[in-house]
Amino acid sequence: MIVRRAEPHDLHGILAIVNREIREGVAHFGTSEHTLGEMKGWLAQARRMPLLVAVDGAQGVLGYAKAGRYRDRQAYDWAVEVGVYVCPGAQGRGVGRALYDLLFPMLEAQGYRVLIAGIALPNPASVRLHEAFGMRHVGTFPGVGFKHGRWIDVGFWSLAMGDGPPSPVVDAAP
Repeated sequence: MIVRRAEPHDLHGILAIVNREIREGVAHFGTSEHTLGEMKGWLAQARRMPLLVAVDGAQGVLGYAKAGRYRDRQAYDWAVEVGVYVCPGAQGRGVGRALYDLLFPMLEAQGYRVLIAGIALPNPASVRLHEAFGMRHVGTFPGVGFKHGRWIDVGFWSLAMGDGPPSPVVDAAP
């Protein structure tokens, strides 16, 4: 398995993972499938908001991790939301850990100070992964999402990357 920045030829694999989760799962709260054009937009933002893939020669894209803007107001500029998605056949093989092993230090080097993850509950595997990286549970919104005929709670986990005055957030190295 290789973990690296996503490239244009990875977008179909990412699209398959995210759209399966939209159709069948609850970890992604989208109800309409993404398009290749939307994936290209994710890739265009990847210098500021990294998009990583875990790939192997036989299966292609096993999973992806991404960062996204937490909120639009400027005081939130040093906070970033993180997420990781792994195809069902690769779950439990360390793919999520390998993706976050690269993503978290990359975000810290860029100047982000707080990482935030929302997890549709229950999801003990995702909770374990995020807590293994030092994230701590900071609250739960009960019944905040409705998907597949049921209300879903979302827990939020947070990790502070440092203290002191903020530094400018910079683009990641290619």
